[in-house]
Amino acid sequence: MSDAVTEAKKPGFIPPREPLYDWGLAVIATVDLHNDGSHPNAEDGALLAPKGTPGTIVRIGHAEGTQIPVYLVEFPAGVVVGCLEEEIAPADGRRRGVPGVMD
Repeated sequence: MSDAVTEAKKPGFIPPREPLYDWGLAVIATVDLHNDGSHPNAEDGALLAPKGTPGTIVRIGHAEGTQIPVYLVEFPAGVVVGCLEEEIAPADGRRRGVPGVMD
């Protein structure tokens, strides 16, 4: 087997998936957001933001070990929660985008 074929079979770098939403976007929680143990200022299981709570995306990262975007959303009273795309929606009701495709 040639070196080129061997190289092609090796797993390579998979880039992070493009987020659907941008920093500064006003969003609402689409589900009740509870502490999964990662929020230091609340007990495990505590309700951090009820469904329908408005917030603003303040940072975008990726879940450790995955390529899935995670949005840090600031809700009222300065509560910042890490949210997945299915847990938030644009507050203006526009449809979700498609990664890498401009409207």
